[in-house]
Amino acid sequence: MATPTVSSILDSLILRPIVVAINTFALSCLFSYMIAEQLDWRPITIWVTCDIIAIIIDHLMDQEEAVAAAGAEFVKRFTPLINLGRAFLALNTAALVIALSQCPPETTMVTAVFAAPAFLWATPIKPQRIGAMLKNFMGVNNVKEGESPAPKSSGSLVIKRVPGMKAVFNGVIRGCGVFFVVNSALQVSRPLDQVSAAPPWIILEAIIWSTVNRTCHAVMTDVRDFHDDFKVGVPTIPVLLGSPFKTRVVLTAIQVVAMMAFRHNSYIMASSYFAIALVWLLGHDSPKVYFLLSVHSQSMFIFMYAFEKLALSTS
Repeated sequence: MATPTVSSILDSLILRPIVVAINTFALSCLFSYMIAEQLDWRPITIWVTCDIIAIIIDHLMDQEEAVAAAGAEFVKRFTPLINLGRAFLALNTAALVIALSQCPPETTMVTAVFAAPAFLWATPIKPQRIGAMLKNFMGVNNVKEGESPAPKSSGSLVIKRVPGMKAVFNGVIRGCGVFFVVNSALQVSRPLDQVSAAPPWIILEAIIWSTVNRTCHAVMTDVRDFHDDFKVGVPTIPVLLGSPFKTRVVLTAIQVVAMMAFRHNSYIMASSYFAIALVWLLGHDSPKVYFLLSVHSQSMFIFMYAFEKLALSTS
């Protein structure tokens, strides 16, 4: 475990959550404009804060363990920074609650469905305990008189340890989830398979592109960590495929299919070209900060569309 520093803690708890959430900000803005031709602050705030909260929760646990392992002197020195991270977490939680309170009730339900896996990403979940709670709630007792209850299993489920599910969850949450939350908040009926209020974007295509892009990005970060994950047996997609090269070939093929399907949209085409280039340029020896380009292989082209739209409207 690396020795904590001021810069590493600030990056983990403040800077990186903000940088990653910028992509979610761009995507939620795009969906809001496609659906209702306006930028509604409520669903945008919901997804930006959810993204930040999920990342801080994941990183906060790691930083607390690292500081505690470094010794009492480090605990005294870095406790204010850890508390700053907690305060930033509380601030985003308050903003999330305010935004949800201004939305229809179904928005809260949709947000919970898509955000819960992200919040519980590294939390051990005991299925047998959940089952027992449900049985008690429903008043069901399967143990007959004179019989001893079945022995309890000590196994627990960690979502990010499910083989291949890390990338899939990432794609579904940040792809499909953003659309469904924005749509539930705006409550505007618009055909998914027709040109939206923001041509050349089509809502269904944007959902698929977002899911594919976020899934591929998650796999890219696993390519970076392939050797470490392979040693300890973390079942990421590159580990399951057996090599970074095979993973790169699969990611390239997926992006090519997306380009062929959405070739009428120059922004999706440019994003896919950029993502393919990163697949082959970035690797195990690449600085971690370079992978932020992969994070924004989607948002930079959404911002490009926004700037062009703004330039045309003011000319």
